[in-house]
Amino acid sequence: MSYPPDQRVQGCWEYMIQMHKHLIRKKFLSQRRDLLPSDVNSLSNLININLKQEAFFNKCENLVSFFAIDNEPNLLIPRNKKILLPKIDDEELSFHIKTDQLVTNKYGIKEPLNNESYPISEIQLILIPFIAFNTNLYRIGYGGGYYDRTLQKIATTKTGPKLWGIGYDFQKINTNFQNKFDIRLDKVITDKKVYV
Repeated sequence: MSYPPDQRVQGCWEYMIQMHKHLIRKKFLSQRRDLLPSDVNSLSNLININLKQEAFFNKCENLVSFFAIDNEPNLLIPRNKKILLPKIDDEELSFHIKTDQLVTNKYGIKEPLNNESYPISEIQLILIPFIAFNTNLYRIGYGGGYYDRTLQKIATTKTGPKLWGIGYDFQKINTNFQNKFDIRLDKVITDKKVYV
């Protein structure tokens, strides 16, 4: 089957972006996995300090956080906040109140056992892990697309939550890898600074 020239160019461009993302993902995932536990602890402490200096973080009453895997930062969320956790629900994420009843999903990530999801319209802030991010505040995740599909839906709402990426400063790259399906984050908070 042949395609018009403009479709072939577009398809080739999309393929190149995906290959570029794959190489970025491989490089930065390897770097993150090489961190020592002491590195993760010290860098996580700096991220928590920067996070707690954000006025919106301090005043928000509920937020989505994540369980750290593969040397992701360990976040310290104040107990006076309602903490929600993501859960894979078909091809997207739903968000559930954090409890002690957890189950490990097929990716090795702990998820809430309860099935009652929290309305996205009532969530104030989502803290999102990444493998890499660029200076335009686009992220690269593990490649499953769960966050991307969920963020696309959130982006269409006028009263949706703020979207903040959380990770290490060494995960920043200066190249553009985003495509039309990627959603720009509102902020990225690292151990060195806050990107807006």
